[in-house]
Amino acid sequence: MDKTLLKKAAFQSVALMLGVIVLSIFIRQYNGIAISASTDDTAFGTGMGNEDSVREMDLSDGTAANIPEEIISADNDEDSVINPIFLNATTGINDDIMAQMGDTYLVIKKPEGENLQLQVEDIYINKQLKLVMSGFMLEKPDVGHIGRANADEIFVGEPKHTQRVTLVVEDGGYIPVVTKDYGNDPVNGIEISSKTDDFGYSTHEITLQLNHVYAHIVYEDEYYYYIDLKRPREVYDRILVIDAGHGGLDSGAVSKDGRIYEKNLNLGIILALKELLDKENIKVYYTRIQDNKVYLRPRVDLANDVDCDFFISIHCNSGGDNTRKNGTEILYYDYTHKGIASKDLAELFSEEIAKVTTLKNKGIVRMKDDDVLILHHAVVPAVLVEAGYITNSGDLEYLKTKEGQEAAALGIYNGIMRAYSEFMNQE
Repeated sequence: MDKTLLKKAAFQSVALMLGVIVLSIFIRQYNGIAISASTDDTAFGTGMGNEDSVREMDLSDGTAANIPEEIISADNDEDSVINPIFLNATTGINDDIMAQMGDTYLVIKKPEGENLQLQVEDIYINKQLKLVMSGFMLEKPDVGHIGRANADEIFVGEPKHTQRVTLVVEDGGYIPVVTKDYGNDPVNGIEISSKTDDFGYSTHEITLQLNHVYAHIVYEDEYYYYIDLKRPREVYDRILVIDAGHGGLDSGAVSKDGRIYEKNLNLGIILALKELLDKENIKVYYTRIQDNKVYLRPRVDLANDVDCDFFISIHCNSGGDNTRKNGTEILYYDYTHKGIASKDLAELFSEEIAKVTTLKNKGIVRMKDDDVLILHHAVVPAVLVEAGYITNSGDLEYLKTKEGQEAAALGIYNGIMRAYSEFMNQE
């Protein structure tokens, strides 16, 4: 059966289940949108909770990143089938667009108005998609405007969930942990804020909490926005997650004079690395590309959720009161993921960084227990690069220069390209 026909059949089966009353409403085709009510109270949020902590190495950081998307327009076919996802809508879905959609997608009814524009911001570190509608609108979008489909299931309105409370041991006591199950709904939370100026120009910000990180493609016709949600592996052949340690209020290690923060050195190396990676055909997710805070769990969750090829976290070391400690180190756990041993990956980066920087090469360091949470919980090949000691005057003088940061970035870049060549047979 044709893919578009399957989707239409799924929509129609939902309409049939709604019964005679819903069908009578559908046949009359009133204008507007019927809001599918959800009686569940659902709290919208990032699900990040309290900050994670690790012994002697605080790796907390933060970011959100924007990915601009082209919105592809299409004429709405007058003969297209009315979409039962909006029970009393009078306009049909676009067959040509639906034929291009995958199994998971969103259909958002446009508010009545003129000069509508849509901007899409992918806040992948929190698994969020932010939609900003603007223009002269006669109505405000609400949860009833937001439909979504996952395989043969259709959802509309406030996401519904069941929840379970379990007790876990922490700090010598028991604390309740709430687990929410949204089933197959790809949207786990909706937050809408609106404002209208004195001239009637409106801006509506819709933030969707998703169940996974997705690559998205946006289409539109006269009546709807269509957002195709695909898992990154469906779209990209090569995927990296690059993590800049610390950020925001978390400065990381500090120089002896208290003037240089590790978070800034890490970010400088990341931005230099980004310039190199932007020239490659690699999809790169950065945990932060500015000075903001991201917690530990979202960092490693991002790497695991996008199923990246390599997860590389970049830091600078601290010797505490020992100012003689110096040089680069690569931290790893003795794990093997995707047939790649993290030890082999660490050795590769150690060698490549040593070729292009003037700092002492201290080799690789095997970690134990849960000392480095983001590496310990990674289910993808992962290493942590200690680019040098911020507490050592020689290392610091080198790493705070543009030349030193660019050299560290080049070593990491060369390690990445060599890793693809040797471990994945990709040039």
